[in-house]
Amino acid sequence: MPKERRTSMRLQGKVIVITGGADGIGFALANGIAREGATAVIADIDPEKLDRAKETLRASGLACEGYLMDVSDRTAIGRVIDQLLRRFGHIDGWVNNAGISGKTTLLETTDQEFDRILSVNLKGVFLCCQSIAPVMIEQRNGSIVNIASVAGRSGGGLMGTSVYAASKGGVIAFTKGIARELAPSNVRANAVAPGSIDTPMTTVGRDPQSYADSIRKIPLHRRGKPEEIVGGVVFLLSDEASFVVGATLDINGGSFLY
Repeated sequence: MPKERRTSMRLQGKVIVITGGADGIGFALANGIAREGATAVIADIDPEKLDRAKETLRASGLACEGYLMDVSDRTAIGRVIDQLLRRFGHIDGWVNNAGISGKTTLLETTDQEFDRILSVNLKGVFLCCQSIAPVMIEQRNGSIVNIASVAGRSGGGLMGTSVYAASKGGVIAFTKGIARELAPSNVRANAVAPGSIDTPMTTVGRDPQSYADSIRKIPLHRRGKPEEIVGGVVFLLSDEASFVVGATLDINGGSFLY
C-alpha cells in the first residue's frame, strides 16, 4: 500500500489551480500541492464540498483558496483567473482534473449524454487551457497538467465506456497539440493518465462482482489511491520537469502495458 509522501517544498511560492479539487483525486492533488509549498486554488462546482475541502486544508496550516467554477463556462473560468491575478499577480500552474463518468453503450448513448460527458471532460479542458494560456505566455512561465485516464489509452476497460474513453483520449491528443504550441513561450503542457483509482466517482453504485473483476485485471492486484497520483503531478508542475513537454505519464498499476 502507498506510504505517506515526503515533501520537499518543490512548489514553494507558486499559485496552482486544481479544477474539480474538492474531492477524490482533485482533493488529494490540492493537499499534496499545498504541502509542497504552493497556494492550492481549488476550483469546483459544488459549494458544500468546496467549503469543506478549503477548511480542511486551512485547518492543517496549508495555503488554500477556493472558487466556485464550472469548467464548461468560459465566463466563470475567466472570472476566477482575473480574481487570482488581482490577488497574487501570477498563476504558475493549472491542473485540469474536473471530470465526469458515464456508462452507456454505443446504441444507448443519446446526443445529450454524449454532449454532457464531452462538455466537461474535453471541452472543459480546452476552455481552461485557452483561458490560462495567455497569462502564462505573458509570464513566459507556466505548467499545465491535464488529467486524462487509462481509458484514453485503451478505449475503456468496461462495456459502455466508449464515450468516456473518447473524451479522455481526446485530452491526451489535445495535450500533445497544445504542448507544441506553448513550448516556445516556456509554457509546458503534459498529461497524467490514472488507472483504476478508488474515488467517489468510480465506486458509487458499482456492483461488488464487477469491482472484484476489475481488480483481477490489474497486475498489482489492487486499485490505486488518489494520493498515488500526487507525486507525478507535483513533478510535472515543478521545475524538475523543466524539459518535459507533451508527455503522458501513466499511473495505472500496470493495467495498460504497451
